[in-house]
Amino acid sequence: MTTKPSDLIAIANPQLAKKLAEKNTTKAKHTSAENSTESSSEPPTNAHKTYQQEIWRAVFTLNLFRYGCALIMLALGLASDLVNNFAPFRNFHHPTLFMYCAGLLLLSAIAFTLFTKTRRFPLRNILITQFFLDTVTAGLIVHSTGSISSSFTLLFLVIVTTGSVVLRRKEALALAAGSIITVFFEHFYSVLVTSDNIQWRFDSLAMYGVLLMFLSVAVSSLARMVRHAELKSFVPGNESIEEYLVREEITALKSALIATNGNKTEAAKLLGMTFRSFRYKLSKYEIS
Repeated sequence: MTTKPSDLIAIANPQLAKKLAEKNTTKAKHTSAENSTESSSEPPTNAHKTYQQEIWRAVFTLNLFRYGCALIMLALGLASDLVNNFAPFRNFHHPTLFMYCAGLLLLSAIAFTLFTKTRRFPLRNILITQFFLDTVTAGLIVHSTGSISSSFTLLFLVIVTTGSVVLRRKEALALAAGSIITVFFEHFYSVLVTSDNIQWRFDSLAMYGVLLMFLSVAVSSLARMVRHAELKSFVPGNESIEEYLVREEITALKSALIATNGNKTEAAKLLGMTFRSFRYKLSKYEIS
């Protein structure tokens, strides 16, 4: 079976392939009977559509975890109001802040569910924003529940682990670094500024710092190996992955120019690139 250029573009740039497919829907309806017979032998569902659906479904599942955490925290807060000396809140230093964090987590879950459903923003931007807010919220939750000795410090391990799976390696390392900075800042602030009688826990700080960075490196490396293994299954022939990606990038650039009738500004927008980056790519690959 001959691989169609549109399928190759779908692998190199799924968003571009989707837009080109939508724009050429009308033309596809007027293809000849011979072409229709040839295309009928291919899978009825485009690979890039299925792949994108799986990614967005994974992001939605991640939001379900936020819903669960927020509802559990709200339930704990309500129980503390109904039952005096409710055990989970006996050692909490800032119960009100804890409730605000639960509300913030719930609102963020709702907002990101809407973003995921409408898909008006790039997936990577949504993920980075999600994990940034999660890190800040986790820091506030830990501060309200006893600083580094709080069991909620484990939230940072969950955030870094999940982030290292779906983000690029540099972004995963940045997430781990941000989490470490948040943990250190919260503990120093609790000891030096607040009057909560928090004791220094340098051993715990060091342990969490090493553990978070180790998780980021290990999980992101494993995720990268898996993605490369999956990519190899899409590469036709005996060319290297690097050669394949370069060829597909050139194909995507040319397809964008064709789709926009040579308008470089619109082509750059179609690919989600800045005009300067798009022009650099054209010059790099000598595309006129």
